[in-house]
Amino acid sequence: MKRGFVCLAIVLAACGSRPATDHSHAADAIIDNAKTPEERAELARVRDEVDAAAQARIEQLDAEIARLEKENAELRKR
Repeated sequence: MKRGFVCLAIVLAACGSRPATDHSHAADAIIDNAKTPEERAELARVRDEVDAAAQARIEQLDAEIARLEKENAELRKR
């Protein structure tokens, strides 16, 4: 089970951004193949946690890019 979580985390980390109301579909097959409803629910929970962490990091990077672009534009004006 632990190996499945690690694989799921790696797959989800490799996914790009997506709409906030959706989830990463890269792990769907893994979740669908879970042996029990409890395992499926746990895998979905982990997927959602990884998705949330990835989305938060994307937002941080987007903010940093915007800040650097603004700083760059100001430096070019000088």
